[in-house]
Amino acid sequence: MKEVLLVFLGGGLGSSFRWLINKIIPSDTFPYSTISVNLIGCLLIGILAGYLLSNSHFKSDMYSLLVIGFCGGLTTFSAFALDNYNLIKSNDFLNTILYITLSVTGCIIMVYAGFYIIQKILN
Repeated sequence: MKEVLLVFLGGGLGSSFRWLINKIIPSDTFPYSTISVNLIGCLLIGILAGYLLSNSHFKSDMYSLLVIGFCGGLTTFSAFALDNYNLIKSNDFLNTILYITLSVTGCIIMVYAGFYIIQKILN
């Protein structure tokens, strides 16, 4: 039950942070806010998972709170799909391809970067 509450708390905080970024970053012609939260979340998940999983005092509670909860609440695949639907619906195929390419490759690169950064810090 404790783990469920930690995921719930982290998810609420991550979702609130995503909402705040959506208010700060305008996304009129391109979904800048969604790609921003997904890239930030992927970098953060790489750093957090890299740190927590390499730590000999690994705490599953922290993993549940930060990786599953916060990062899961922050990043959003459903918004990514909706953004692409809206781009396609408006016949903006160039931005659709750009958005998909930047999101998929960028997020994978950010996870790798997060693991790389935390490994350099720890070693």
